[in-house]
Amino acid sequence: FAAHGYAGTTTRQIAKEAAVVENLIFNYFGNKEALFDAAGVEPFRLAIDAFLERLGSRGDHTAEFTSSEFVTHLYDMLEGNAELLIALMTDPRHEQPLLPFLEELERVGAYELGLHGHKGVDLQVIIRCQFGMVAFNAAFGDHLYRRDATPSRERIIAEMSSFMVGGSAYRSLDKP
Repeated sequence: FAAHGYAGTTTRQIAKEAAVVENLIFNYFGNKEALFDAAGVEPFRLAIDAFLERLGSRGDHTAEFTSSEFVTHLYDMLEGNAELLIALMTDPRHEQPLLPFLEELERVGAYELGLHGHKGVDLQVIIRCQFGMVAFNAAFGDHLYRRDATPSRERIIAEMSSFMVGGSAYRSLDKP
């Protein structure tokens, strides 16, 4: 799927690449759609679950902690996986496979912003901006920085985390 997207990939190609018989794919997953969800969508579920578990393990936490955990889990899942991101974003089934995760992040964002007393944030927009920033840096980072001056993973995560907190929490309540 990463190389050819959902529509351009056949179960025969997948079976050949995995060195298994095609029937095994159907026996295990049922159909190509279920395989795509397991290969492309499930990693997002696992990253979001790990983020929520880590968040829940700390009863008293800061906005900086929340931001850092979100960025770290998403970044680690997508680092170097531009093809996966492209396959999901161009899914011809028009199922919007990432939408449930983004909406779950909106709920977390609403809780966290309320917990810390921050108001005036359009969560639908800001969550997608933050997701896009992290996803693009993780998936395409090797194209964004000079090879001889690439910041460390830790530096990139720290800067994005700080930017998220500063841009989300500490802003004017006036909206256009």
